[in-house]
This record gives sequence, C-alpha cells and structure tokens, in this order.
Amino acid sequence: MYKAYYGFKRHPFGKEIPCDDLFMYRDFQEFQQRIEFLKIHGGVGVLWGEPGTGKSVGLRWLRSSLNRNRYRFYYLPEPPMTLSDLYRRLALIMNIDPAYRRVDVYQQLKDHIMELSGEKGITPIIALDETQMYHYLILQHVRFLLNFDIDSRNYAILLLCGQPKLGKRLKRKEYEPLAQRVTVRHRFSGLDREEVDRYLHHRLAIAGVKHQLFEPEAVQYIYQVTKGNLRKTDTLAVQSLLLASGLKKKSIDQPVVEKAVEENFWAWAVGPGAMREFPLD
Repeated sequence: MYKAYYGFKRHPFGKEIPCDDLFMYRDFQEFQQRIEFLKIHGGVGVLWGEPGTGKSVGLRWLRSSLNRNRYRFYYLPEPPMTLSDLYRRLALIMNIDPAYRRVDVYQQLKDHIMELSGEKGITPIIALDETQMYHYLILQHVRFLLNFDIDSRNYAILLLCGQPKLGKRLKRKEYEPLAQRVTVRHRFSGLDREEVDRYLHHRLAIAGVKHQLFEPEAVQYIYQVTKGNLRKTDTLAVQSLLLASGLKKKSIDQPVVEKAVEENFWAWAVGPGAMREFPLD
C-alpha cells in the first residue's frame, strides 16, 4: 500500500479530514466571510457549485464552527417529494414529533424556531441541500420558514445549497419573492493552478509527509484535468500514489497521473484518450 511505502501516518486524501486541518484556499475563505455576514444579518444564503468544488466541505466546516450556545444546525441532504414531506423531515431532524396535518407541522416548526430564537437566544440554521432538484412549489414555499412577526425579524437562517442550476432557477421571475430574501450568495469554484500545488502539499503534510511528492509537471497535469475540482484532485492524487508506489517511484510524475486519468470516466474527455472514440461493449 502507498501509505506504508511513502510513510504516511494516515490516508492523505480521505474525507475524514478534521475541519481544523482544512486547506484555506481563496474560494473557501470568501465563503467563510459571507457566512459570517449572514450570521449577523440573517435571511437566506444561496450556495452552489459543480459537484466536488467544496460545498459539502463548507457545510461541514460551518456545522463544526458554530457555538452551540448560539446556533443550532439542521441539515436536510435530500430533496423532499412534497411540501408535507419537507415539513415532516425538518420536524424529525429538530426532534419534533410531527403532527398529522401539514398546517400543524408547519406551526410546530415555527413554534420551535421561535422558542429557540425568541426565548433561548439560539439561531437555527436550516441547510437544504440539492435544492436545484426541488419541485417548483416546494422551492416557492421554503421562504415561509422565515415568516415571523410580519417579516420584522429574522428568527432563523436558511441555506439553499445545490448545483449551478439552482442559481439559474432563482433568476427567474417566478422566484423573485424568494430571491429578494437572499442576503448572501456564493458560487464554489474550487482551486486555481497555484492552489492545487499548495493543496496537494498541505494534504501530504498533515498526513505525515512534509515534502512535495508530486512533480511540477504532474501538478500541472492534475490541474489541466480537474480544473481545480477538489474531489477530482483527491481522486487522481490517491490513484497516482497507488500506481507510483507499485512502480517503486519516489515521486509522482506526469506519466503516472496520465495512467490514473485513464481509470476515470469523468476524465475521459480531457485525458490522453480524449480524441479517441469511447469503446463500446
């Protein structure tokens, strides 16, 4: 295994990386600044980006960074089938026994939010993921989760998270009542070329290898293939380490990364075989 061969204390590109060890790249720092602004002013935050550009990591960081005496974080990872389903799922993650009728569940949610914020001084943060897949009527109604005291105060923070289609949907006229409530928006774009080099070095270092194992040409090729997508970068890095250790290489060069690229369907269009026709079974 590459872990023993290169002397890693743990797997360098695993998902289980502690939030304290996250790489602070430009895009992520901008996200943190917008979140701090949203925590002060309340309302709706919209977070979107291509899969693998840092949205999930950002939400995990947010959850871990919150002061439990001031905030509660509620996360719904999957799109609900109906509005009633949305309310019931939210009730369950808030440890509320949902009533039978939708209108009663909605009131339960409002009462819980008002109890937390109005009486205990705790701001609920409700994060809805994959909202680009929400049905039109459900996405239209999520703003009502913030309707309190004739819209005179923000009792909760609502995060709408998803892929780029979400941003496009909210620009449409029919979503204007929701769009007007958006306090901050952030598009995750991943790493730039220089950050890919520092990111790889950082992940190696926190796993116990202090020197850069990836040669400059290999780093350049990784960026060329991934365009700074963190998930794709992690995947190629792990596959390259595995291949290089099998070849008893002391460092990872471009040919090794090229070989790793061939193992990924998503990289086919940009890898060495980009101009070849995809073989049929």
